Amino acid sequence: MANLISVMGHCRRRGSQVILGQECHLNIYEQGGVAQIAGVHSHPLSDLPQGTLDLNELERALTRGFGSAYHPVCELVCLENTHNIAGGRVLPIDYLRQVRLLAHAHGARVHLDGARLMNAAVALRVPPAHLVEHCDSVSFCFSKGLGAPVGAVVGGSKDFIEEAWRLRKALGGGMRQAGVLAAAALVGLDEAEEVLPRDHENARRFAKGLQELASPICSVNPATVETNMVLVHVAGLPPTELCQRLQAVSAEEVAQTGRAVRVLLFPWTGRSVRAMWHRDVSAQDTELALRKWEFVLRQLEP
Repeated sequence: MANLISVMGHCRRRGSQVILGQECHLNIYEQGGVAQIAGVHSHPLSDLPQGTLDLNELERALTRGFGSAYHPVCELVCLENTHNIAGGRVLPIDYLRQVRLLAHAHGARVHLDGARLMNAAVALRVPPAHLVEHCDSVSFCFSKGLGAPVGAVVGGSKDFIEEAWRLRKALGGGMRQAGVLAAAALVGLDEAEEVLPRDHENARRFAKGLQELASPICSVNPATVETNMVLVHVAGLPPTELCQRLQAVSAEEVAQTGRAVRVLLFPWTGRSVRAMWHRDVSAQDTELALRKWEFVLRQLEP
């Protein structure tokens, strides 16, 4: 809803256009709400491996049909930081600045889907404000790495937020008893500087440990692990089967390792799984997950 409200706040004319990455959350996971509800046309561009857009391609999209009666008017560019599909990659600050310059030069604005904004800020070791100063609006989620049970906010100029309040009401998002949720969000914010670096370190430790196993079945590039996500490429069996084996416990495992460990993972694509760290996954949990992974891979390898 935070992203939808932001798009609606910037794109006041039905049929206007938003440019975004084809693999971004707003394009894939939000039911096409910008089209269904806002009447906004999406123009997806290919995402680069690090979660950015090619700036030359972005400029061509911004200028295509500029001033023409035959093309939709581009009102908005949407970015995602950190980038989910890319594996939690962080958008560089200079890239954000260049996108803003391009967008503003052609009459468009910039919205940042900052669901994991605090992870990006911790990874770059800068205040979160440095990541949003080149954006006209931002959405931010408290229930990702910060660990609150629910909740998101929208940020922007005073006039933009006044419109966002009106749109939230129209979408049925009003809630009077929000204090309990806000309290949990405040705890998450207060503890972010302690919790998030630990999550990032555990993710890096896992990626390095999995790489050291040197299995032909699973591979990972620790250099791409910038925050709390690890994408593991799988060869030789369906990712769903690997996830099932990591979740199952056998008498043989208990006999060999002395432990019964279940690792819950998400089949990410047809050839990869995603591992995610949050405040409830400790360094000890990470080590246990590695040992479980090692046991499963030994069972699979000839």
